[in-house]
This record gives sequence, structure tokens and C-alpha cells, in this order.
Amino acid sequence: MALTPLDIQNKNFSTKMRGYNQDEVDDFLDMIVRDYEDSIAKNRELEKALKHSEEKLEYFNELKEALNQSIVVAQDTADKVKSSASKESEVIVTSAQNRADELISNAMQKANLLTTTAEDKAKEILTDATSKARQLAAETNDLKKKTRVFHQQLLLLLETQIDQARSGDWEEVLKPMSSYVGDGHEVLKEVLANELDSDTENAVDSDEPIVLAEPQEEDMGLTIDIPELIKSDEN
Repeated sequence: MALTPLDIQNKNFSTKMRGYNQDEVDDFLDMIVRDYEDSIAKNRELEKALKHSEEKLEYFNELKEALNQSIVVAQDTADKVKSSASKESEVIVTSAQNRADELISNAMQKANLLTTTAEDKAKEILTDATSKARQLAAETNDLKKKTRVFHQQLLLLLETQIDQARSGDWEEVLKPMSSYVGDGHEVLKEVLANELDSDTENAVDSDEPIVLAEPQEEDMGLTIDIPELIKSDEN
């Protein structure tokens, strides 16, 4: 059993001859009691500090354990999240790839359909245009033939009319009126020469142009310039 300062202080020693000095022993015991009390006090303080340190150590150990558990839980959660994200990303990538393949396939089908439709339409337009071009060429050739025939007939007609206009019959018709009157009728001849022949000469010598109606071929859409044809024939 550990001694207390009170035990040391109340300790009594027996006396005998030639023993220790009692006062010196008591003084020494008092000093030992003080030192022992100081040691006990320091020991108690150390025990308190040790207990406090042990409590802190236990707290930190518990905190460390909790942190370790949290780290483990966090790591496990992170692994699960990573695995889930990886699986989800794989699903998303697969779905996106499938969707892209589907869109590409649909686009190619539509493109092929549009290309085929466009080619068919182009062939149809080309065929129709070729047919119309052939028809137009045939109609143009036919129109040229009819125009050539009409031109030849018109030239023949104009040549006939010009020959008739140049015949000597017109000279007889266009002679002055006074030339038809005999020499015995001098007075009548003079009157006619002054009146009728002067009017005729004035009408013939007039500067006003003589407008000739130009015949038109309405059915064929042609306009013939008769003066030009006359000049051509004269040349």
C-alpha cells in the first residue's frame, strides 16, 4: 500500500540509547512530507494530463476510424459511381451509335430515292423535250417548204403582173386625151390639151408617193414586201 504524506507525518519511531536525534529526524520527515506532497501533486497533474491526452488520443483514434470508414465508404461510392457512369456512358454511346446508324441509313435511303426520282424525272423531261424538238423541227421544215412554195408562186405572180404592166397596152391607155381628137377639131383638141392633159400631168408628176397595199399571208404568218420584190426582179 502506498504511503501518504499523512502516514509519513504521523510516523513515530521508538527511542533507544545512542539513537538518532529526534528533532532532526522530524525535520527531515517534514521535508520528505513536503517533497512527497509535491510529488503526489505533480503526479496527479501528470495523471490528469495523461488522462486528457489519452482522451484526446481516443478521440483522434475514433476520428481516424470514422475517417477511414468514410474514406472506405467514399471509395466504394466512387467505385460504384464510376462503374455506373461507365455503364451509362457505354449505354449512351451504344444508343447514339445505333441512332446515328439509323439516321445514316434513312438519309441514304432518302438520297437514293431522291436520286432515282430525279433521274427518272430528268429522263422524262429529256424524252419530252426531244419529242417536242423533233416535232418543232418537223413543223419548221414543213413551214419552210410551204414558205418556199408560196415565195415561188408569189414571184411567178409578180413576174406575170410586171410583164403585163410593161406591155404596150398601157402606152395606149396612158396617151393624152388630145391625141384621140382628130386634126379637124382643133378647138376641142386645144381645150382638152389645156385642161385634161394638164391635170393628168400634174397627177403623174406629183411628188406624193403611191402606196401599194402589201399582200399578207395570214395563214402562214408572212409579210411580203412587193416593192422590194419588184426591185429585185428589175435587177
